[in-house]
Amino acid sequence: MHFRIQTDEMNFGLGMVTRAIAPRPVKQAYDGVLIETVEDGLVLTCTDGEMSIKAQVSALIEEDGCALLPAKLFAEMMRKQPAGEVDVRVDDRMRAAIRSRGSNTSMACMAAEDFPDIRDVAEEYRVSLPCNRFRDAVSKVQFAVSNDESRKILTGILMEVYEKETLLVGLDGFRLALQRIQAENALPANLKKDHLHAVTPGKILNEVSKMLPDSEDPAEITFNSSHIMYAFGGVKVYATLLTGEFIDYQKILPAAWTTEVLVMRSLFSDAIERCSLMAREGKNNLIYLHLIPDGRMEMTANAERGDVHEELDIGFQGNELNIAFNSRYLTDIIHNIDGERLRMCFNTNVSPCMILPEEGNDFTFLLLPVRIFNR
Repeated sequence: MHFRIQTDEMNFGLGMVTRAIAPRPVKQAYDGVLIETVEDGLVLTCTDGEMSIKAQVSALIEEDGCALLPAKLFAEMMRKQPAGEVDVRVDDRMRAAIRSRGSNTSMACMAAEDFPDIRDVAEEYRVSLPCNRFRDAVSKVQFAVSNDESRKILTGILMEVYEKETLLVGLDGFRLALQRIQAENALPANLKKDHLHAVTPGKILNEVSKMLPDSEDPAEITFNSSHIMYAFGGVKVYATLLTGEFIDYQKILPAAWTTEVLVMRSLFSDAIERCSLMAREGKNNLIYLHLIPDGRMEMTANAERGDVHEELDIGFQGNELNIAFNSRYLTDIIHNIDGERLRMCFNTNVSPCMILPEEGNDFTFLLLPVRIFNR
């Protein structure tokens, strides 16, 4: 194999695919990057056995072939090459000669036949979403994904595909994050329900979101009953879907509420930050909210070292309420909300609080309160 490539082109491809390299690969071949020649350049591939990434890059092919090189070493070597063209030649002794302006490096190849054959996902369903909107939606539900491996299905992000929108949902038993992406989707004519669904491991979808470009270009999502593939900008990410029944989150979303407040997001966020400083010093890490019918929200946090009291003007409908939340959980939600104002909907001080945009339904967050006594 022999090819010539610009360093920035190779570094882009390696920067994408090496995200699939595990810190401690379970197989020696998983420590490598497979480089294959194709008609228009090269395809680079890395895998950790759970996630696989391919990236196609432009190159001038002098001789077809493939080689498996140590991924981290080769990537680091390429990052340190001078800008411009790099010449890479793999000889019969399976050694790669890497030459650039004033630099000569020799590197031993690994056994390419040990690398797994990674093929495109057999298409049953396909969804196309704008890269930037898909990326933002993933980033705003990721914080609510569970880390509890005993409930494996909740370590994933649920994608539900309807005719007019695609929903992403993460939940961990204490909070729920839902984002809607308005987009036309062509559902199969023989579908027995009104939507498709798939659950991708959260850590894999988090990596995908970091790779997606900030553009309206489409991300093509192809999936079947067991596997999913994300394709965008010459990059493909492959993953095995999680199996099992995701929690029926629709059943835990309140259909009605007895108290609703409207609050300025920026003022509320600043008050939460100040209360959180003191809440973290206490034993329970709580922020207490007192919703008052005259249009005020009192926020307090206390610890042995002191206490904080905040007061905000709010729009108010319903009944007076005292309620408390874990300060970190509340902060996570507020940091993932855009818009000038937000709605908070309550029933009792032990039932979930729903947080919504002032208008529309682009997002829904649900947060369980902490039971409080003697306040």
